Amino acid sequence: MSKRVKHKSLPKSSKNFKKKKQSKNKQALGLGPKFVRSVKNALRDDDTIHVRKIVEGLSEYDLAHLIEALPWHLRTKLIEILGDKINPEVFPELNDVVQEQVIDSLNEPQIVKIANELDSDEVVEILEHMDENEQNSIIQKLDPELQHQVQSSLSYPEDSAGRLMSRAFVSMPDWWSVKEAKEYLLKSEDLPEDFYEICLTDEKFRPTGQIALDKLVRAKPSDSLFDIMDGEIVPISVDTDQEEVAHMFREYGWRSAMVVDNREHLIGVISIDDVMEVIHEEASEDIMLMSGTEEGDVFRSPLSIFRSRIVWLITNLCATIVAASVVKEFQAIIAQISVLAVLMPIVASMGGTTGQQTLAVVVRALATKELTSGNTLRMIFKEFLVGLMNGLLFAGLIALITYFWFPEYKVIPYIIALAMLINLTIASLAGILIPLTLNKLKADPAIASGVFLIAITDSGGFFIFLGLAQAFLI
Repeated sequence: MSKRVKHKSLPKSSKNFKKKKQSKNKQALGLGPKFVRSVKNALRDDDTIHVRKIVEGLSEYDLAHLIEALPWHLRTKLIEILGDKINPEVFPELNDVVQEQVIDSLNEPQIVKIANELDSDEVVEILEHMDENEQNSIIQKLDPELQHQVQSSLSYPEDSAGRLMSRAFVSMPDWWSVKEAKEYLLKSEDLPEDFYEICLTDEKFRPTGQIALDKLVRAKPSDSLFDIMDGEIVPISVDTDQEEVAHMFREYGWRSAMVVDNREHLIGVISIDDVMEVIHEEASEDIMLMSGTEEGDVFRSPLSIFRSRIVWLITNLCATIVAASVVKEFQAIIAQISVLAVLMPIVASMGGTTGQQTLAVVVRALATKELTSGNTLRMIFKEFLVGLMNGLLFAGLIALITYFWFPEYKVIPYIIALAMLINLTIASLAGILIPLTLNKLKADPAIASGVFLIAITDSGGFFIFLGLAQAFLI
């Protein structure tokens, strides 16, 4: 039986990780405010020679950091000056928003030249921001092997393992001996610059295990790869969502994982540094979305930021109008007892803060898979108890404060205490039930939960407090 080996260069992300560590020290020394200011001045003066001299020798990460630090008009000018001399490895290091802006400033031949120097997963990152016609036009001009890899990756769902994986990996048949494996590694001239694990497959190219290089080095020449491999592997389906991939890496403590297609054939590898980027992106996205912003806002134009935030603000406006409508129904008693207008924001604000605390915990727990069907009811009951305890504590505090603040109103301290207790308890329950419901409906809890929570805590807080006041004071 002939020996079958599939090998390509590994993702440059492993090398980039090292470069990033090295460049951080360089950044502290060379890319401080003075350095960036000198580049800006040279660009404004159209001093092309000085600009090239200043940026010459910068690593990919440092140059990407410099491009991001420049305003848009100087950013495009720098790209024009550097022209074809800019290292293609700079583009994967750019923030997604900046990367899209820079790519838009290039012509098609320039984009094709850059893409042909990158790995397939990095090319996909660049192309997925373009419309279908632009994508197809550029893909048709890529090198044949890269073209096939990119087309295949783009056929998988966005944010899936198929988009995240690299098709550059080293694999060997699991029936080889250690001696055969070592001889191949020593003689082959087409090995990656950096790789740490070897994927093992059976005769149908289905993954059977992995071997770390240090383990291979220590093994006896006569040992079979099958006998010494780490066989406790969990191949990842190509359609798996990238958040689930990140969760699996965290749970199993993986350094890399093999990706299989629907026929269980090995088609790619995901490395830990790729997953770290996903974790960072997903965490940042959830935090930003909860406030109606986006991670790349620092690099966007004012008009673009305005467009992305206006929907969130309009939604919040609707929620506040609902709350104002509740207050409107109690105009008579507010006019009669003006002190109610002073106290009612306290109840609503405390409810909102309590709900946001629960909401943050639950959204994170859903993202990290810590909240499951097995512990959901326990979590709901626990948040109910926390809300009840908070309500009792702050009900007593606000009653005491109100008693000394408005001594002429003997009943109001009891009213606001009861309203505080009810609203904080409801807010805690809303903070967990809203994201759970949205998650059940396949909606992103980080996007919409805050709006519903505001509507409930504000409107509910006003209604409870003013309703109790009308019931006991009139």
